[in-house]
Amino acid sequence: MKVKWNDTNITDFIPTVNWGGSDGQAARTLEITTLNSPNDNSIDDLKIRLGDRMKLYNDNNKLLIDAMVYYRERNSETGTVTYSGYDELNHFLRGNVTKNFKNVTPEKITEMLCNELKVEMGSIEKTGINIKSLLIDSESAYDAIMKAYTKAYRANGKKYMPIMNGKKLYIIEKGAFIADFVLSDGVNITSSTYSESLEQMVNRVKIYDDNGKIIGEVKNDGWINSYGIFQEVYTKEEGINATIAANKLLTGIDKSASIEALGNTDCISGYGIKIKDKITGLTGVFWIESDTHTWENGIHTMSLDLQFKNIMDIKE
Repeated sequence: MKVKWNDTNITDFIPTVNWGGSDGQAARTLEITTLNSPNDNSIDDLKIRLGDRMKLYNDNNKLLIDAMVYYRERNSETGTVTYSGYDELNHFLRGNVTKNFKNVTPEKITEMLCNELKVEMGSIEKTGINIKSLLIDSESAYDAIMKAYTKAYRANGKKYMPIMNGKKLYIIEKGAFIADFVLSDGVNITSSTYSESLEQMVNRVKIYDDNGKIIGEVKNDGWINSYGIFQEVYTKEEGINATIAANKLLTGIDKSASIEALGNTDCISGYGIKIKDKITGLTGVFWIESDTHTWENGIHTMSLDLQFKNIMDIKE
């Protein structure tokens, strides 16, 4: 692990580093803690300012995050200063736009918003799907992009997510597996939990047309017989197969799990991971919903919240 402040290597001054992200949060975060003792001349005051850049690299010198400092806090009791920041995706979360997109693809919408917010664009997943109309009224640029890619998902079934590589925005297909890595009890897992819930169940979806008339429904009779009716509605969209779209709203038992383990910087939200944990029964492929990586006293650990399905951040 290596930390740079602007272009200066400050790794030796950083006792604690936290790096993480989640599907819902979108922007990844970096938090570092430095020593602070104004009366001790042997301890340097780094004087990191708001707006400065902090970069985190792994042991192979791969850039993990290029974050801008948004917050700093001095603590006299512990003699530390904490700095935290976000990658450039935060500009899309904080940048609201009002636009009426017509006859454009999600990739073109992404390009237009990158140009408006002055964010560099990397590789953008091509859908080739034309969106006839998408009205964005004082909404975040992130929501605008995800609304566009949600329409693509409704049409082709592919799931998408934005990530930053340095200062460049990439849109990738969500759910790729972490290659050649397994989390296993007795090897790299230190603790794990597993729970089940009916809170998010949807077992019947009524389909309506633009005039509010019911034109169909999809349902799961097994779930209805076991738990009663949990109903959602879907209004048919032009160019979208209503039955396919409604089926995507059906949701069964919500299962969640979390893992504490030795750290691997490939394990970040949105990616699939193989797990073999006989204690909780978590065996198979899961998707990382959120991750927190911590470096302290030379040891890298991680906390992962897991999903049992590859779920996209849907924006309607």
